[in-house]
Amino acid sequence: MKQRIAVVGLGQMGGRIAGRLLDTGHRIGVFDTDGSRAQALAARGATPYANLRSLGSEHDVVLTVLPDADIVRRVVLDEGGLASGMTRSSLLIDVTTSVPSVTKEIAGALAQRGILMLDAPVSGGVQKAETGALTIMAGGDAGVLRQAMPVLQAIGAQVFHMGAIGAGHTAKALNNLITATTLAITSEAMALGVKLGVDAQTLLDVINAGSGRSAASETKFPQQILSRKFEPGFSMALMLKDVGIALAMARDAHAPAHVGAAVHALWKHGVDQGRGGMDHSAIALVVEEMAGVQIGADSARASA
Repeated sequence: MKQRIAVVGLGQMGGRIAGRLLDTGHRIGVFDTDGSRAQALAARGATPYANLRSLGSEHDVVLTVLPDADIVRRVVLDEGGLASGMTRSSLLIDVTTSVPSVTKEIAGALAQRGILMLDAPVSGGVQKAETGALTIMAGGDAGVLRQAMPVLQAIGAQVFHMGAIGAGHTAKALNNLITATTLAITSEAMALGVKLGVDAQTLLDVINAGSGRSAASETKFPQQILSRKFEPGFSMALMLKDVGIALAMARDAHAPAHVGAAVHALWKHGVDQGRGGMDHSAIALVVEEMAGVQIGADSARASA
């Protein structure tokens, strides 16, 4: 018998993860404060729930895919939340990019009720969420992870056990710190090259043939920035939040984060400009405005 699975949070990633579970033959329950998202998945066979307690009581595994740690805490632990309905040995998998200390707090509260928990944030974006090709960073007990593998393998191509509870969220914050940094520095380098008269596409080709290549140069620049699409996906505001999590971890660990602090300042500038809801590739727009150029294969223009 297949596990009864539910997904809470049906935004850019959660909705696609839920859709992927449906595509792989799972009958799932869903919940979102935006009822239209749940209804869209109901049309594909999901069962929408009006409250978290009922959803928690009727499913063996619940995935939370939410904007931040505080929302996860409220959804799980508040009166009428998931924990009030979940039964002993049921499993919460938090896919949110969250704060490790909050994850440990939630896991401790659930353990007192006999409820299991993993943190299992993902990397790969909306396209890989749709195809089940996400990379999953899991934290928690190895036995619990084995129990969760059929669910995780339905949505991810690679599952890494990072360590104890919270380790998955630690890895995800650090991964996103690197992502934010490479996208920002590639934008700065590309903008400078264009301003100095170098063709954007040729410069990008050289970067991708050399040691400066990264996911930013190989994927984000051709698909989003040179194309000028900036299609909505993972938002700038969420990237700023994740870089902030990484910096807080560094402060708590008394570890250096000089580059991270500069990256955080640039992303905060972009969000403060009102671009927080745009895809995180729009950091290039922030850099373009500061440099007075437009990065584009056929549209480079330097300001006078």
